[in-house]
Amino acid sequence: MEQNTIKWLVEYHVVSTKIYAWDAEGLAEDILQVTQMVNQSDLPLVHSVWDFRDLETYPTNLNDIRKAVQPLFTHEQCGWVITIIQNQMIGFLAQAGSSMYGVRYRSFKTMEEAKQFLQKQDPTLPPL
Repeated sequence: MEQNTIKWLVEYHVVSTKIYAWDAEGLAEDILQVTQMVNQSDLPLVHSVWDFRDLETYPTNLNDIRKAVQPLFTHEQCGWVITIIQNQMIGFLAQAGSSMYGVRYRSFKTMEEAKQFLQKQDPTLPPL
């Protein structure tokens, strides 16, 4: 199985992730890594793009998800949280997790759609 990847799509402005598998602990670790990256930025909002198209295993307990996402979703610099999802169950869990904290959230089926949306929402971004 491939390793999850977390990197800057646009340095200090947009974090890009590709997630293949998560348990509750792995979810919390990856959220903390993204939160640490947000902390490195001086910008008022840092967006994150989460590519779940190849996600095979994931936590389904909403309480575990709520606890794990809390550091990022309550961060004052948390910008748009964009997910790329094709599985309805994963989409439901992502929507539920984001709605608990009222974050700016949208889900798309392709990376291109996600980039186009984010580009329209934040005119300070360079071309994605």
